[in-house]
Amino acid sequence: MWLINQIREKMIRKWVALNIGVTGLVIGIIGFSVKELACRKFNEYASSSLHAQQFRKSIGEDLFDAGLLTLILAVLIHLFFAKKILNPLNQLSHTTKELDKTKDSPFPTHLKDEIGQIANKLNEITNQVSHLHKQKNQMMVDLGHELRTPLTTLTGYLEGLEEGVFVPNEQVYSILKKECFQLTHLVNKIQELHQWESGRKNIDRYWIESGKALQSSIEPFQTEMNKRDIERVIQVESATLYCDSNALHTVVSHIFDNVVRYNIGKKVIVKGKSYRDNYVISISNQGMPIPKEAEKQLFDHFFRVENSRNRETGGFGLGLSIAKEIVHQLGGEIGFYSRSGFHTFWFTIPIEKEGH
Repeated sequence: MWLINQIREKMIRKWVALNIGVTGLVIGIIGFSVKELACRKFNEYASSSLHAQQFRKSIGEDLFDAGLLTLILAVLIHLFFAKKILNPLNQLSHTTKELDKTKDSPFPTHLKDEIGQIANKLNEITNQVSHLHKQKNQMMVDLGHELRTPLTTLTGYLEGLEEGVFVPNEQVYSILKKECFQLTHLVNKIQELHQWESGRKNIDRYWIESGKALQSSIEPFQTEMNKRDIERVIQVESATLYCDSNALHTVVSHIFDNVVRYNIGKKVIVKGKSYRDNYVISISNQGMPIPKEAEKQLFDHFFRVENSRNRETGGFGLGLSIAKEIVHQLGGEIGFYSRSGFHTFWFTIPIEKEGH
């Protein structure tokens, strides 16, 4: 709102000063030229110098009156058009005030000029802020949920041990250890996400071979895939990438973990190929059903498709968020699409030319 008011005030001052100045200059030049021309012509035909002086004085007064009238009319016309230009800014200012109350009032976007562009940009910023605000609130709710379960279990068992309800044995210690592991794993994930988002982890680029990099990233999942009888199909076009190998490994690992965790088919297909100025990597499989409305939220913090939040099958909903942040820092894009139950996660890495 402060910015809009500043823009409006500056536009008013500049508009009035510029137009009054230009109008006055034009009127002065034209009036002086007309007067001199008329006087020169009159001098040629005047019967005496007295008549010429009287004519010069008379025409000067008439031109002054005409110029003053023209200036007033010009100012009124300019103010009329200035009002038409400034009205959208006033609407923006009013909408901004209402936005503080309602949080969702759109800015007027019917104009196609610079004001309309400002309104469109403010709408984009408002939507982004609104989304981040909702995301933050949801993240706090989800974080509380994720912490509550292990902490409740730990508290219950520790109180039981203290009061003699539980007998210290290997089974109790195993449960306590598992809950502690869950908490530690959650904290590590949150810390990893924070480090990438805050820029504390730097991208260290060097030349790598795409096939070897993808192969080493997928290899840790081979044992789990063998247990589940999942075939791995790799169709990777060899390319030399100027990229951070560790960052690429982290992205592939988080996506692959999600793919294997929710896989219901017998095959996972990994593809890599050059397309224009990007190297495109995709990981596809037949996975658990994902509602269409949930596809856009897959990369949000703590988002998981299953409402039950089964701790045995589901993670914390942070892996894909981490992958998205890393891909953006690498200068690429990431996304997801599904066709007939066959899901595909994809991301791009810009291709740099050697020597640049």
